Amino acid sequence: MISKSELKYVNKSTGYIPYPGDEYALKVMEELKEAYELFKEKYDGKSYSMILSNGEEFQFSILDKNLCHLLGINAKNILSEYAESTAQNVLGINGPVPTYEVLGRIIERYDSVIENEKKESSYKLINFYKVMIKSAIFKRMTNFQKFDFGVINFNRDKYEKYTGESSVSNSSKYIFMPSGEVFVPYFMVGFIQNSGTDFYVPETALAPEEFYNYFGKQELLLPIQVLIDDNKRFSKLIATPQDKLKLLQRYREIINTYKTSSTINIYNDYIAALTDQAEGRSLTLM
Repeated sequence: MISKSELKYVNKSTGYIPYPGDEYALKVMEELKEAYELFKEKYDGKSYSMILSNGEEFQFSILDKNLCHLLGINAKNILSEYAESTAQNVLGINGPVPTYEVLGRIIERYDSVIENEKKESSYKLINFYKVMIKSAIFKRMTNFQKFDFGVINFNRDKYEKYTGESSVSNSSKYIFMPSGEVFVPYFMVGFIQNSGTDFYVPETALAPEEFYNYFGKQELLLPIQVLIDDNKRFSKLIATPQDKLKLLQRYREIINTYKTSSTINIYNDYIAALTDQAEGRSLTLM
């Protein structure tokens, strides 16, 4: 389970976190490797399209260049001149390499990485706590078959008005899913539109304690179908009426419990599946 102690260190720089001990460090490396392998199985070379309850088609991909950031690895720092000596000695990196290769080297040379992080005087390469939590979020987002996730059409201005805080995210879509955790009941992954294309790529992965702030006065969308294309095989996952009812109930519970004044946008065929009515409408649950 994710603890508040771990969450406290997630956003700190690598040089300002305590070494978590060998057992924890090894566990982090195992989780990172598993997430890396899941990427190759679920996302590498594949594109996803979600048909949403407002009739919108949300297309996204997770590219290899997105993976380091998504899993909590700051490849830019590792490849900087300040880390040059450490990157060479620990990871065998000489000069610029793709970020995806940085991740591969960390996994391949995990024992050397752990030994480096234990030394007080060494240049620190990773934040174990961030990697642990980001890997958990990524692993949770590799199975859409259960249809226990939702989508937020995220408006930054609404977030700032609702919370009174500035948003550091440029994401215009969030996929959120139950985490099974006590302190952070929902994981969230934010997406931005890829420049010059009609598909999205991930910008951030979050495990916010005050997750409900991301729902405040936002438009919530329910997934109807997930289409997966790997250029060789095209597959389709379809939400059942039971899936849809469970999702709608989850949205209702969030809105009613946290008073988020969110709007659930339901398109014609979705509401027909729920109520056998032909008239589409947007429902605001207070």
